[in-house]
Amino acid sequence: MLEFCARHGIEAVTEHFPMSEVNEALDHLRSGKARYRIVLDNA
Repeated sequence: MLEFCARHGIEAVTEHFPMSEVNEALDHLRSGKARYRIVLDNA
C-alpha cells in the first residue's frame, strides 16, 4: 500500500499546530472541525 501511494503521489491530509497552541488544537478537535489528522509540531 505504501508503494502504491508513493507511486501515485497520495499523501495523508493533516492539520498542523505548533506545540504552543495545544489548547487551540484540542478545542478544534473537540468541536468536530478537525479534518482527518491533527499534528502537533514540536519545533
